[in-house]
Amino acid sequence: MLPKDPKAFIYHILESIEKIENYTKGLTYERFEKNSMVKDAVLRNLEIIGEASKNIPEEIRYRYSDIPWSEMARLRDRIIHKYFSVDYEIIYAG
Repeated sequence: MLPKDPKAFIYHILESIEKIENYTKGLTYERFEKNSMVKDAVLRNLEIIGEASKNIPEEIRYRYSDIPWSEMARLRDRIIHKYFSVDYEIIYAG
């Protein structure tokens, strides 16, 4: 199986960012925190961003070192492995 084109992973990252922005536009933290569908959708898209960032080749990561590739991947891991203790204030503020 051939590796997926890095452009596809970047597309997934950008698409997920746009979705998160659309889901949370105009939401106060209080409304965000009470809306389980929005929280679930945001978490899912953060997972996608993190997973896609893990698949960006090293040479691209190096060339665009101002992008927090590792932080995106670590956030995904924290969400996946500590799902029941997600701090939504941190997610909302991000």
